[in-house]
Amino acid sequence: MTKLRLLSVQFDTPIDPWELPAFRGAVAAKAGYENDLFHNHDNETGGYHYRLPLIQYKQDRGLPMLVCLNEGIEELHHFFSQPDWTLNLKGRQAPVRIHKLDVQQYNLGAWDKTFRYHLRDWIGLRDENYGIYTRLDGAVERLTHLQTVLQKQLDALLQQLDCTPAKPVEVKIQQVQRERWVEFKKVKVLAFSLEFTANVALPNYIGLGKGCSMGWGVVKGLR
Repeated sequence: MTKLRLLSVQFDTPIDPWELPAFRGAVAAKAGYENDLFHNHDNETGGYHYRLPLIQYKQDRGLPMLVCLNEGIEELHHFFSQPDWTLNLKGRQAPVRIHKLDVQQYNLGAWDKTFRYHLRDWIGLRDENYGIYTRLDGAVERLTHLQTVLQKQLDALLQQLDCTPAKPVEVKIQQVQRERWVEFKKVKVLAFSLEFTANVALPNYIGLGKGCSMGWGVVKGLR
């Protein structure tokens, strides 16, 4: 099993969901743009790093959060060492303090048992997969396609966290609760909220799919 370290920090100043990009930008500015794990842009080329975001920005019950994986945890000192934590949310000054801090360690890999999860506003269909999805006629075929995409994303997540499972990752979507159009980077895309089971132990608040660094595709465990 591969170890995953996760630190979640929730702050005490409420923000609206649409302020998450501004929250991300303000935290990155405070930490320093030279520390690219905070924003995932390539400072040398001006493009993007195509990698798992190790610092992710979330909102839970109205409060903003940072979810940091592995070396993203060490990078947090660039923010916490600042004397003033006031964030500039596109003109709104938001002083923040720590509301809740939690550190966990997880064993990554494929288990002999399954775990049940809720996945909120998952933007799972990239261009090619979206085309396949829309051409499928039946609900069963569409569900099977979504399940395959989700399983591949879990495989990719483990791979990016340097985990090679001893057995195949198994995923089963139990229920699609909502399918809706959302705006992502000024483009309309489909987002799904659903329940699924998998033989992988996933931490709460980790993100899957497009926009996972900014509150899309949030995973939460279910009893």
